[in-house]
Amino acid sequence: SNLDEGAYLLKGLLFATGEYHPFDPGISTNKAPLSFLIPGYVQLLFGAGLRTGRYLAVFFGAMAVVGTWVAARRIGGKWLAAGSVWVLALSPTIIKFYSGGATQSTIACLLAWTLVLVLGEERPTWQLILTGFLAGIMMLVRQNMMPVLPALALYAFWQHGWKRAAGLLLSGLLIVIAVH
Repeated sequence: SNLDEGAYLLKGLLFATGEYHPFDPGISTNKAPLSFLIPGYVQLLFGAGLRTGRYLAVFFGAMAVVGTWVAARRIGGKWLAAGSVWVLALSPTIIKFYSGGATQSTIACLLAWTLVLVLGEERPTWQLILTGFLAGIMMLVRQNMMPVLPALALYAFWQHGWKRAAGLLLSGLLIVIAVH
């Protein structure tokens, strides 16, 4: 295990059990709360340890590949989707990053499914609202994903109109405000 992987899993378990709380004195938390709480609660369900964290990462990685397939197929057809999946499946660097018990695979999964829900014409309103919700979750997993919500809102404004873009933006902001 590397330092990040171990920190996410240990802090997550301590937060999920209630021994410590995010941002309270006692444990330094320089990341957003869900980066710890997601693996923490999964460890409560399936047992604490590195294996659980890595299985979670593989699950999120597999879901990211499925989401990439769906989004790429919608935009460019079967061949682009197949190429996108092969790039992910054959890259040792991607496999290494997305199989460790850290937040990279979680973000890849959330981002892929956000794109599935927002890309394309005539997306239902509920999908745009769910897009905002997932973008808000991304911000609560990693702070460096903060530009995603405004970028998605701008895309939705351009593609779907200002009312539906406002719903997307509002749902993302509400989840961030509710957690903080």
